[in-house]
Amino acid sequence: MSSKETTALHALVGSKGFGNFILLCIFFNAIIMGLQSYPSINAAYESLFEILDGVLLGIFTVEIILKIIVYRSRYFRDRWNLFDFLIVAGSLAFMQSQFISILRMLRVLRILRTISSIPSLRRIVTSLFMAVPTIGSISLLMFIIFYIYGIIGSTFYGEISPEYFGDLSSSLVTLFQIATFDDWANIYRSIAEVYPISVLYFISFILIAVFVVLNLVVGEIVNNAAKIPSDDNGEDEPGSGDAASEIAQLRKEVRELKYLLQGASLPPQSETLPRTHSGRPQASGGFAEQSS
Repeated sequence: MSSKETTALHALVGSKGFGNFILLCIFFNAIIMGLQSYPSINAAYESLFEILDGVLLGIFTVEIILKIIVYRSRYFRDRWNLFDFLIVAGSLAFMQSQFISILRMLRVLRILRTISSIPSLRRIVTSLFMAVPTIGSISLLMFIIFYIYGIIGSTFYGEISPEYFGDLSSSLVTLFQIATFDDWANIYRSIAEVYPISVLYFISFILIAVFVVLNLVVGEIVNNAAKIPSDDNGEDEPGSGDAASEIAQLRKEVRELKYLLQGASLPPQSETLPRTHSGRPQASGGFAEQSS
């Protein structure tokens, strides 16, 4: 393939219209799978759905082939590209197999390609994975809070409400129900009739376990999202970092060549030559003095 054809193919694959077309196909595939969940609609248009599914799979396959041709091995350096490749390759591998359940699962996973196609979704998912270690610590803190409140509940309210606080396990289940606000008021009223001061137990648990801990998780995800470089100027294509380093190296070599032609010694990396009124580096001696 000539360099002109490669450049045109690179422009096509990296264009916004091409990405929007693939994203539209992903949405269309999701709509088809939703319609297939209705037995009456699926029975009436089953053959049409199978044809459309094959066409969409062919489009996704061509997309990946074009990107591999353009980016070559750099395509697989991007984890999102690798994710897309595994989903499409798995769909092709199990297309004619007897493992219908695996094929259906892979077809459902195609919808997840929406994440790799939308930069803002990629940032959210990436920040979520970055927050996993901290979320693990927060989960441990939440377990400690649940455990303490579970023991307190089974100790003071076990005889009053054995259904909810009879032992530690039932108390933990009740606390989880309270944390999800699932009919927690009825649990509170049955105990508050005997112990009105129990309002402090329930309110403090809701404030600590729900609002404080939940805000810790959300705050950690937001902090990680702020650390991720923004993709507002367009998607970062594979190899963009290599191209930037090559451009920086070329600029450095051109600058050194300019100094050599002027007859000046190369300045240290931290120093810069004095500039003339025209904005160019002013040479000291060498070629400038010889020309005079």
